[in-house]
Amino acid sequence: MNKIVFFLLLFVISCQQKPGKTVINQEKMLENLQVMSDSLDQNPQIDKLAFWSGKLKQKDFSKTGSALAYIHYNLAKNLAKSNIDSSKNHINIALNLIEKEKGFNALKFTVYNGAGLISEHEGKFYQSVYYFNKSAAIIMNDDSLKCKPLAKVICLLNAAQDNNKISQYPKSIEQNQLALKILKKMPEDHYKYNFRAYSQLFTACEESNIYKADSLLFYLKKLKHISVKTNDPMQIRFTNEHTAHYYTLSSQYNEAIHYYSLVKQYDAGILSADPESPVAIKNLYTTIANLIDLRVHAEQFPEAEVLIKQADKIEGRHLQILSYYEKCLNKQAKLHYYLAKGDNFRAQNETSEVLELKDNILRNSGIQATEEMATIYELQAKDKSIYGLNKTIDYTTNRLERNKLLLFIVGLLALLAVSWVLLLYFFQRQKRQKQEKEKVLLQQQLLRTQMEPHFIFNTLSALQSFIRFDEKEKSIKYLSQFSKLLRSSLELSRKNYVPLDQELEAIENYLSLQQMRFEYAFAYEIITPDTDTSALLIPPMLIQPFVENAIIHGIGNHSDKGAIIIEIFSQENQLLVKITDNGKGYESTSNAKPNHQSLSGTIARERLAILAKENAIKTNIEIISNEKGTVVLLTLPVRNQRY
Repeated sequence: MNKIVFFLLLFVISCQQKPGKTVINQEKMLENLQVMSDSLDQNPQIDKLAFWSGKLKQKDFSKTGSALAYIHYNLAKNLAKSNIDSSKNHINIALNLIEKEKGFNALKFTVYNGAGLISEHEGKFYQSVYYFNKSAAIIMNDDSLKCKPLAKVICLLNAAQDNNKISQYPKSIEQNQLALKILKKMPEDHYKYNFRAYSQLFTACEESNIYKADSLLFYLKKLKHISVKTNDPMQIRFTNEHTAHYYTLSSQYNEAIHYYSLVKQYDAGILSADPESPVAIKNLYTTIANLIDLRVHAEQFPEAEVLIKQADKIEGRHLQILSYYEKCLNKQAKLHYYLAKGDNFRAQNETSEVLELKDNILRNSGIQATEEMATIYELQAKDKSIYGLNKTIDYTTNRLERNKLLLFIVGLLALLAVSWVLLLYFFQRQKRQKQEKEKVLLQQQLLRTQMEPHFIFNTLSALQSFIRFDEKEKSIKYLSQFSKLLRSSLELSRKNYVPLDQELEAIENYLSLQQMRFEYAFAYEIITPDTDTSALLIPPMLIQPFVENAIIHGIGNHSDKGAIIIEIFSQENQLLVKITDNGKGYESTSNAKPNHQSLSGTIARERLAILAKENAIKTNIEIISNEKGTVVLLTLPVRNQRY
């Protein structure tokens, strides 16, 4: 056995030696390239594109996938502004190379992030979401990732921003919060990125309704604090916009109008400075649409009409610049205005245009998503195909000569494992059965010990009453009879099964005591079967709780002469006990259980349930109550003493 283990260790070591050397060489090469890249960043005079093109021609780097991927990434990075097609080609090569490599999470993070930026530059939204999320996933799953903290933050914020756009709010919140966590550990205060993270968190929480208003208020305070500290006009603009949204959610429209008016003032100033800026046009147009809605909610219709004219003016001049979404936002605001004014004809026209715009939005989004995701699927399929083929070849080459030995070892180990599992199973099964039996016995003993003090307490309460009213003779007689009952009950309660005649004798003593307590307000009768009751063994102290209930809850409130009848019927392995009283019954409907159950009755029910499980027989308690009285039917397990 020791020789086999030794051989297996040698086999594992021999399989891992060569790949280990390759990984070390690749890591060293990649580390050297990263040092070169840092030096280039400090020397802006050097032609970076020429530098990385020269490295691409060197044979040493062309033989290692990770180093080659890093070179192509830097080429893509330096070509992004001047030649987007060449940049895209290089980033795709980098993606193909890095997907085949194990590890190198830092490089994968960098390449995925670069692919996301290029896709974003091309306007391919869904591809950028895909690559940003892949890059962010590496950050979130690898705490030891060796990358610049600021690069991690920017990647997480980009991914979170795109996830907000596709309504993936929980993921966006997680990414923004991780970005803030990283920013806290950085030595410098990066207000720009902190502001962006809190702004995106506010948007995610607002749109998803994940958090309550307190969370929105917290993020809003953070945004105001940063914008006041930096005095950045753009940050102040977004803070005002979020504040307006906050007041809109709480239906404080006048406050929302105030802050949105500040946003409109800023957007109008930006557009005035650059009248042909598409971003400025879109921002002002969207802000006006939101203001129209707020004015309508506040029933400020003249102001809303002025804003509608301003929006129409922008739309007339820059119709081609505005997207379907922005047009739809304005049309919806106008629709709300006409509905509020009661102009159903114009409202109908606006409704038709809104529906048409929404159809265009869905159609264009679907086409764009289909085209972009098809490209992503093709890349994934290609990468998986190449990676899978290489893995298959490596696996086949390394394992062919050792298959027979491995199969033999695996079979032997499997046989041993199955044998051990079977042995453990049988041992555990026997142990579990033994524990279950002991548990049942302990439960029975515990419940009986619970019934004894309860029984004694109820009986002593009557004695206390006699002593209180100075009824000495009754007290002495009661105490004498109680001592006999106590002795018999203590003797019976220590056994799992007792003779039926002894149990009935204890019950008769108990009834006699209760007669004295209630001043002979009831009579009782115990009817036994013709068989020898001393030969029948039953669990002790199970009948007494229901006799107690018959006295206290049935006869105790009876104005006339009460009666309690206990009838015993013997069956094959069961004993049927019928307890009848002529009390007024329970206040609820027939066949219903009482609202109040005594402690001893509850314990008796629990004991019967355990006895049923222990003896594998059916035990039962049935209560029938009406105005004429109450009948309790008990089904108890019974044993024959002669056996």
